[in-house]
Amino acid sequence: MKPNVSVVMTVFNGESHIDTAIPSILNQTYSDFEFIIVNDGSTDSTFELLKEQEKKDRRIIVLDPGRLGFAKALNHGISKAKGKYIMRQDIDDISYPERFAKQVKHFEENPNVGVIGGYSILVDENRGERYNRMPPTSDNDIKRAMAKYIPFAHTIASFRKEAWDQVGGYPEAGNLVDLRFWLNIAKKDWAFHNIPSILGEHYVYGGSFWHKSFKYADRQKDLATVQKRVIKELGLPYWMYVYPIGRSIYRYMPKNIKKFTRRSVGGSRERDL
Repeated sequence: MKPNVSVVMTVFNGESHIDTAIPSILNQTYSDFEFIIVNDGSTDSTFELLKEQEKKDRRIIVLDPGRLGFAKALNHGISKAKGKYIMRQDIDDISYPERFAKQVKHFEENPNVGVIGGYSILVDENRGERYNRMPPTSDNDIKRAMAKYIPFAHTIASFRKEAWDQVGGYPEAGNLVDLRFWLNIAKKDWAFHNIPSILGEHYVYGGSFWHKSFKYADRQKDLATVQKRVIKELGLPYWMYVYPIGRSIYRYMPKNIKKFTRRSVGGSRERDL
């Protein structure tokens, strides 16, 4: 019998985080899922540790296709998924026990919704911040927010496999594959929702593969480029171009000014913890 949900996680050299995400997935109150973990060419002991986890729980499926890169590895894992709902998870983050139950319930009650996220705790070691991130919850507000920032924590996002099929999977770009993916799904007229409940924790730190791979200035430049596409392709008001243009200034601001700007001009709803 096919599971209703497929959890898909990619890992590159994640031996130090094996005990972070995996227990939080296996301890979900919703149990009808398979857990696909793609070892993306790790050169440390990640693969061996993942195989040990696979032996402990029949829901875990470890794939070892070699080094593909983030987007290709995600697409490889999802192509093997049997569930109609795909739950994303990063190796160094945590999902709270009720996450799957809440997101599946929301999908089943809202057949027009293609992507569901939620509130999350963001721990940013680079900026010394810890706060509850509360992105917009309604479709219109989420899509407008895409012109300002990324309104889903990718690590706790979920989507219908049908939507993934329709857009041909994640775009195989070097950066911002999540925002590019959401844009493609939005153009297929799927609605977006965020559940107003804290569903997990996301950690930002300098030692992560993502932060080591992309320079901050390049990330801001790429984000501005994709935000311009969002405004154009979703037909958002022209005045919203002020947000991607402002990225060129934002990247040079002191940390405390960035926080103020993010929460005031950017409209990001956050509550310090």
